[in-house]
Amino acid sequence: MHKEFIKQKIKKEKFHPGIIGFFINYNFLIRKSIQSAIKNNAHKLNGSLLDFGCGTKPYKNLFVNVKEYIGVDYKIEGREQNYNEVDEFYDGKEIPFENERFDSLLCTEVLEHVFNIDELLKEFNRVLKKNGTALITTPFMWEEHEMPYDFARYTTPALQHLYQKNGFKVVDNFKTGNYIEVIFQFNLNYIKNILPNNKNVRQVFLIPFIVFFNFFGMLFSFVLPIDKTAYFNNVFVLEKIG
Repeated sequence: MHKEFIKQKIKKEKFHPGIIGFFINYNFLIRKSIQSAIKNNAHKLNGSLLDFGCGTKPYKNLFVNVKEYIGVDYKIEGREQNYNEVDEFYDGKEIPFENERFDSLLCTEVLEHVFNIDELLKEFNRVLKKNGTALITTPFMWEEHEMPYDFARYTTPALQHLYQKNGFKVVDNFKTGNYIEVIFQFNLNYIKNILPNNKNVRQVFLIPFIVFFNFFGMLFSFVLPIDKTAYFNNVFVLEKIG
């Protein structure tokens, strides 16, 4: 029972890092910024929501105005992932729902894994009701991950162009993280990457580095001028207009 409680607590700290995450989560700085961005904008989504690329639906509880929460993901053979929370699977071409099915759409850290991004955005537009709202986060400064399915990084103007071209109006957009946090996060990533592959051994060795880089990353971000020319993520709130 205690082991299961600890396991669930660690799992929660991965996407919702708090005090415990400060000491054990080597992605604390970027994950904290993503979680904060989603939490602060969750109230804008309501009704029936499609979570595209849902994984384990880690942010579901943040959407208190949502009456129906449907998760869609893409199943890749040989990829180790928990699909227990997935309601439907995307076939790479069409989201398996009828036109104008959803009031809201959430898509977090997915578009960098999509090669046919225009086709997918057209599908987002198709399944959203008119004036429906989408909340999309996309990494800008991050290392390659989930290879060989990491295809792109997008600047703010590039994303704005893609969204508008595919029938969306930009309601709001902002960047998470800043230059200092990126520097400290990437230094920690480097140390993580050169340590032994054994998960437990690596975690033990990482703890002092996690605390050091998290603490000073947050401290210097607070006391030094903010520079957003390097940052973690682009966050867009969109409205379907076409």
